[in-house]
Amino acid sequence: MRIAIRRLAVLPLVLCLHLATGCDKGPEQLQKAEAEYKTLVDEGVPPRDSKWDAVVAEFEAVPRDSKARPEAEARLSAIRTLRATLPPRPLATPGSTGPGTDAADAKRAACEALAKKLGETRDEKAREPLKHALEQCRTDLEKYEAHAHPEGEEGTAHVGEPASPGDAGNPR
Repeated sequence: MRIAIRRLAVLPLVLCLHLATGCDKGPEQLQKAEAEYKTLVDEGVPPRDSKWDAVVAEFEAVPRDSKARPEAEARLSAIRTLRATLPPRPLATPGSTGPGTDAADAKRAACEALAKKLGETRDEKAREPLKHALEQCRTDLEKYEAHAHPEGEEGTAHVGEPASPGDAGNPR
């Protein structure tokens, strides 16, 4: 009799565990959100369009304790990244500084710094002098690069031309 009572006592526990795993609505909600997501992607709707708000809400509706939540979080993260503001594009090529760099590399780094400052400046009056300085920097950089020679090559190709400041890159 005791064995029968123990078996009957375990039965509700087994039923609760079985039903609890079947009550996870997350995969269904995720599937619905994925379908809406795919539709918007196929239509080519830009991420900042208001149609994406409903898809975001669907992914956020997936319960936090659901086994489908990590996948919903990954989609939410991707959508939020695409909706964020983009960083400014660089306006100059990066240069290197320090010992062993030539004048062209130093000028390239200076142009990069000017370009970054120009990209961060929003006031049009403050941008104008920076634009002129960047144009001058690029012009100077072209001169430096024209007079720079690989190691072992003599700079005789520029005979008669004025030497650049410090004769940039010339190993003589």
